[in-house]
Amino acid sequence: MYPPITAEEELMPVADPAGRRSAGRPPRVTREAIAEAALRLGPDRATLMTIGRALGVDHSTLYRHVKGRDDLMSAAVDRALDGIGWQRGVAEDWRAYLVRVSETVWDLYERYPGVAETIRALEATPPSVVHAFAAMCDELAGAGFSGSDAMLVVDSIMDMTNDSAVGWRRLAGASANGTTVAEAMRRSWEAEFAAEGTGNSVAAAMAGVIAGEPRHWWRRKLDLLLDGAAGLLARKSG
Repeated sequence: MYPPITAEEELMPVADPAGRRSAGRPPRVTREAIAEAALRLGPDRATLMTIGRALGVDHSTLYRHVKGRDDLMSAAVDRALDGIGWQRGVAEDWRAYLVRVSETVWDLYERYPGVAETIRALEATPPSVVHAFAAMCDELAGAGFSGSDAMLVVDSIMDMTNDSAVGWRRLAGASANGTTVAEAMRRSWEAEFAAEGTGNSVAAAMAGVIAGEPRHWWRRKLDLLLDGAAGLLARKSG
């Protein structure tokens, strides 16, 4: 939705559409504008100081709208999740619904690197996450799941999606030997049995997963959880 802000843009106050600097009243700052700036910067670079610079105001102004770092990150998560359709479509069965929502969340984590880690790290769950979780559980209950099974399914899928996004982002980072973490890990799997002069199909397959497309492996995990959810529903109906 928003292109990453550059280091130069961090230091530039916001100008009006004509490119003029405001001569009188400072730019209007809202909680939503702060959240959007945080998403543009990314959680790793978003601080009250950098957001203040990006919005063209002193960072102390932001305290009128956010209480501190955690509240800032909670607002950013709420903004990122805004607009996602958590209700099941009329012609959408429970499995298609969970696939659509899960794909949307995965796309969101790719669009806003660091948001998955932020959700996991915050002490208080952002309101948007609470409401999304409740809405998904309600939709599954409406599809025939018991209340506890609905919570188990939603929690398992959202946990797996979050953990997968965090893990794959770490693999994309730089390792101590100058390659990516993924490359270093892939080599470690291949080298473990090569040192013994033997091959191993599991090690080779895992090396392929590490070097492959993150979404593909995540989708296989999602399908596994969905198959388990179908089993829960069948037992309840049987």
